[in-house]
Amino acid sequence: MTDISFTDRDKINEVIDTSSRLKYLLKFTYQLSLDDIVSVRVDGDNFKVDINTENDMLRFKPQGVENIIMRNPEAGILQLTFDPALVQAIYNIVHEYAS
Repeated sequence: MTDISFTDRDKINEVIDTSSRLKYLLKFTYQLSLDDIVSVRVDGDNFKVDINTENDMLRFKPQGVENIIMRNPEAGILQLTFDPALVQAIYNIVHEYAS
């Protein structure tokens, strides 16, 4: 699988729109709008998605089928989080955009 980065606004919106769970987290947990995102990197070798803004990067990396490594918005550190819906969404994004 490949590692691909999207910087086109329409493609970024398309990738984010594939998952209502990811879109919800970006908007309500991380307080980001789609306009804040400057690129989305889909890594097919490591099964992860990186969302980049001008000043920050959010990484979503599944661990198995129920847990995901993602940043805790309060502590600012990466942590293992139980979120099966997000895990499936990230696997779907990687499969669709990095193959």
